[in-house]
Amino acid sequence: MYITDYITGTVIQGLGNGRKFGFPTANVQPDAPVSIEKGAYAAWVRYDGKRHKGMLYVGTRPTLNLHGLTYEIHIIDASPRLYGKQIAFKPVYKIAEEKKFKCQEELINALLKYKRSAKVLLTPAWSIHLNPTLFHIKEIMEIIEQAKRRMKERGLDQWQDGYPDEATIRNDKRKHQGHYFLKWHEPAAYAAIVFDKDPYYEKIDGQWLSDGVPYIAVHRLAVADKFLGLDMARHVLKFAERKARSKGVQWFRIDTHHDNLPMRNLIRDFGFTFCGVVQVRDGKRMAYEKRVADNA
Repeated sequence: MYITDYITGTVIQGLGNGRKFGFPTANVQPDAPVSIEKGAYAAWVRYDGKRHKGMLYVGTRPTLNLHGLTYEIHIIDASPRLYGKQIAFKPVYKIAEEKKFKCQEELINALLKYKRSAKVLLTPAWSIHLNPTLFHIKEIMEIIEQAKRRMKERGLDQWQDGYPDEATIRNDKRKHQGHYFLKWHEPAAYAAIVFDKDPYYEKIDGQWLSDGVPYIAVHRLAVADKFLGLDMARHVLKFAERKARSKGVQWFRIDTHHDNLPMRNLIRDFGFTFCGVVQVRDGKRMAYEKRVADNA
């Protein structure tokens, strides 16, 4: 299960059991029908213009002998009063299936465990392997193939003609621009971080913010299925921005397919400005640019 967009809803009056157990929750009534499997999830939560780590429960609360389906969110490291407010949430990693516990003590112990898991899952913990070895290329290609499959399932024609292939990744390695990211010591993401001028960016139907000055670009950004929703792509962009700043490069360019909405949302949220359309090897792409942040 991977939900691209946040689910919105209103916090309604609950029974208050979560607060009694030491886990105050916001009972959310979604604005539209949603389909989420029952269970406990690590989730991102947005309210009052900010994003927070959260733990989402979807189920009927069998331990309490209740039956109605509920969406309950516990905000990690905060106890806000949200009754009546609009809230948005996005489950990103399923921690456990719904279960009927023998007693309230067993339930509370499970909630403590789930909360620790959610906090770890939503906390950045990754490392970078520069210039991947031949051994890593196979794992990188697995990540890229997963991204290709997801694009195909969404009806995108991007990356559906064999590109990027193993030769492309080996060329990234040769040029010292391939970056292989691990999370919890597992293959999580790949990206080419490029400081050379991109020939496809020389001509744009629009106008770049900068003109003729050095810039950094990120290409072939792909995230493994297992780590979708855990902000890996955002971490890659932050890493690229830090590299640019360390080299005194002040501009950052990127492009994506018009219908690649998750990537477009990420690009927008990261502060890029839409500059126009560029023609790349397999079609037109929306092109963006931003000034490198002082702190990334």
